[in-house]
Amino acid sequence: LSILPETAREQLLVTFNATQADYPMEQTVHGLFEAQVARTPEALAVLHGAQRLSYRELNERANRLAHYLRKQGVQPDSRVAICVE
Repeated sequence: LSILPETAREQLLVTFNATQADYPMEQTVHGLFEAQVARTPEALAVLHGAQRLSYRELNERANRLAHYLRKQGVQPDSRVAICVE
């Protein structure tokens, strides 16, 4: 039993969820992310409670993690499990 009118239900379930976008299929996820960093380095990328990270800051942290993993012997195409809290 829905308490929302049909138009509001449609808006919530379909319109607001219409996040599909075309992107270059030959591009990697991290390549797409790097392109976003280049376009909008100071834009908000992550908000968690009072903590805010721009795309530039998030990219710097990701690069530090990547360098650490390489120093630990992780090679291209290796699988690495991560825990994000």
